[in-house]
Amino acid sequence: MKELEEVVLFKTNFVYLKEVLQKIYDEREATTIATYVLEDVFGVQNPANSIRALTSEEQTIFGKLVEALAQKRPWQYVVGTADFYDLKFDVNEAVLIPRAETEELVYAIVEKHNKEPIEILDIGTGSGCIAIALKTQLPLATVTAVDVSKEALVLAEKNAQKNEATIHFQWVDILDLEQTRKMPQYDLIVSNPPYIQDSETSVMPAHVLAYEPHLALFVTNKDPLQFYTAIADFAQAHLYPKGWLYFEINEYFGAEVLALLKDKGFVNCALVQDMSNRDRIVLGQLP
Repeated sequence: MKELEEVVLFKTNFVYLKEVLQKIYDEREATTIATYVLEDVFGVQNPANSIRALTSEEQTIFGKLVEALAQKRPWQYVVGTADFYDLKFDVNEAVLIPRAETEELVYAIVEKHNKEPIEILDIGTGSGCIAIALKTQLPLATVTAVDVSKEALVLAEKNAQKNEATIHFQWVDILDLEQTRKMPQYDLIVSNPPYIQDSETSVMPAHVLAYEPHLALFVTNKDPLQFYTAIADFAQAHLYPKGWLYFEINEYFGAEVLALLKDKGFVNCALVQDMSNRDRIVLGQLP
């Protein structure tokens, strides 16, 4: 007589996955990740208490997920998606994983420019999360998004289609003056550029260093404001009068970025803290 296959419930696998993750993360984060992974991959709600049995195919998939997560690969890359501003984005190692702090940058723009038919440029769009979230919240806006990574642009275009947002994507190296001087003017420019110094790698999570794209993360210690300077110079030439510039910043350089904008003639400049009371956003307006 053929032996019956062992029945495995989702709540059993939830406990096991949580135990694996607690070797990497604290208990609260491990619980959150285990919940998200099982919900996103298998569509099971409240997996901690689910008595639904996994099929043999689902159990195979679960085993591969555990293996990848145990190697400290970010769970968003394992699942292939990330949440941002109540939207779902595909992600892979070509783009940064969208962060909650960046949602605050979007919120600040939406709050100030709601219902305005403005032209927006997102520099260094990555997954497209900022541009797409802005377009969904500001339907009257025309949004252009640029990146130096062609792989990132392919994914960003996919995310725009997925979220039904019309975005104009372009391959642009913002440090290439020959290329950028041909670009038009905008009412608002926003950027979350690379801003982590090489010297900060020792205090960064290992999974970030191992898997997320360094091109989108790091600047040299010699010139940590390289992209802020270049984008501010670009904004001076490519913002309409009264146009706005918004930056997400390295918390350790808030005062410096604020001073940079003021020195370049921007007015109504402000330094804004995030939900953790860390310097996170700098904004300014052309006269």
